[in-house]
Amino acid sequence: MRFIIREPKTIEDFYAIMHVQKEAWGMREEDIVPAHFLKAIADNGGVVFVAADEEGKIVGFVLGILASKDSKTYHYSHMVAVLPEYRGKGIAYRLKLAQREKVLRQGLDLIMWTYDPLQGLNANFNFRKLGVICRLYYRNYYGEMRDQINIGLPSDRFKVEWWIKSPRVTKKLSGSYPSPTLKDLENIAESVVETEVIKGIRVVENITLDSSSEVLLVEIPESISKVRDIDLKLALEWRLKTRELFEHYFRRGYIAVDFISIKENNLRRNFYILWKTSLEKVLKGETPWR
Repeated sequence: MRFIIREPKTIEDFYAIMHVQKEAWGMREEDIVPAHFLKAIADNGGVVFVAADEEGKIVGFVLGILASKDSKTYHYSHMVAVLPEYRGKGIAYRLKLAQREKVLRQGLDLIMWTYDPLQGLNANFNFRKLGVICRLYYRNYYGEMRDQINIGLPSDRFKVEWWIKSPRVTKKLSGSYPSPTLKDLENIAESVVETEVIKGIRVVENITLDSSSEVLLVEIPESISKVRDIDLKLALEWRLKTRELFEHYFRRGYIAVDFISIKENNLRRNFYILWKTSLEKVLKGETPWR
């Protein structure tokens, strides 16, 4: 099936975006960004694209606004979503590429957004496919959320940076900057999370806060939502222990630069790669494993 990425044309398009929000995240009506505000964003410097199938049905969207902080103007990407039955077809990736192209035409070089760092699929998409980095961690960013994905846990978030003009990102998008394997890191990286399997899921046991290694491996669950659905207490332990770890190492100058996801004994294991180095080196596309 072919999909068209385009800007919204009618008010009905904006109402269709509302429908995608509800279906993709199980959002309550009062939490959905309304059509009139979506149109206002699109008409006033924001970026809104939709993905439509061959029959014109809108199946996904991306939404962002102009932003400024500490004298830096950038684009803040607030939402990207695809209807559940259309996932896995590369639609979200194409929406992000369209967003990048428009932001580049606006003369900007940075797109930022937040996401739950314990959602493995999102981490894989953001780091491995797009080439984001992260240096910022926010506790309970949105407060208590009641959609189906986030309910029951503090809404901690990474705020990632997508430096869309950088050699790092252009190489990543061209396929010439592959993510490493665990074997690539076996002699240079220290694992700072100990885990074990309980109730058929991997759970966190201990974290290490005194590492001096230049490169760190930070394991996260396959999906924090999956852990929560099995045992809320175990999910909260993941949240609180990794919160402490990310805050600690970000303060010490480490940057989250990539992500590894592997299958082991029918369970998926996910690892962030943290590197203590300069932003300049990271954006040039340098790595400690090549």
